[in-house]
Amino acid sequence: MKLVTIGVPFFNVENHISDCVKSILNQTYQNLEIILVDDGSKDRSMEIVKQFNDPRIKIIADGENKGLIFRLNQLIDVAEGKYFARMDADDIMFPDRIEKQLALLEKNPHADVTHSDAVSIDDENNILGYKHSSVIKTTRDTLDEKVPIHPTVFAKTKWFKKHMYLDDYVRIEDFELWNRSINDSVFLNITEPLLFYRELSTNNSSKFLTSLPGKKKFADAYKLSFSDRFKIVYLNYFKFIYCRVLEILKLDYLSVRHRFKGVESEKKAIYLNILNAIKADK
Repeated sequence: MKLVTIGVPFFNVENHISDCVKSILNQTYQNLEIILVDDGSKDRSMEIVKQFNDPRIKIIADGENKGLIFRLNQLIDVAEGKYFARMDADDIMFPDRIEKQLALLEKNPHADVTHSDAVSIDDENNILGYKHSSVIKTTRDTLDEKVPIHPTVFAKTKWFKKHMYLDDYVRIEDFELWNRSINDSVFLNITEPLLFYRELSTNNSSKFLTSLPGKKKFADAYKLSFSDRFKIVYLNYFKFIYCRVLEILKLDYLSVRHRFKGVESEKKAIYLNILNAIKADK
């Protein structure tokens, strides 16, 4: 039995899925179960993942497009490891991600979840900036949006099976999960990057609109105060307008967003070496 299950849902990510899988296979910790679940891709994603010849890899494909939340719960259902690591198919793990997160939870058996910082990259693996993760202890933390970076999350599988994702919270399924689970869970934060988090400049305004129904339901379900409702729901409209204006003006949303979150040149060189090594691996 593998100690750690890494679950990767994917949909039309032919440009990035290879680097994602290579970064998993090259982990310093190797006792892994790797489950790749296709969500009805129409590009070469399935063809690419089938080229990896490693007995630890399991591929699940039913030809249907059921969405991220369904696939995340499917991965949790079939996971056999003691621990379950989240991973998005266009992101890239640092080589020691699993080793460090596993060691932290093994050393702290009272804890349920660990997560980390991340380095933002664009479609061409250029480094955009640094994403700080936050320690969360109460629902107040989550409502103030001090939350884990979703694809860096590594947790006990039994915790995930107890706290499944809910269907009605598209694009905020992780935010709702943290808020729902925080009162009976212990989260530990690693204040160093363990993941390259890919962010794309396209269709950002539409993402704000897509998340609105879930945010409205969240506000109603958790009976938010006016100030919290304003911050979580109504401010989303302003973000949509702001992002849409940038798109119309042909300005790069991500460049603006990361303008004050730069990465030191010395660390940037280290991060680029890691990325280049993964890309060069056969």
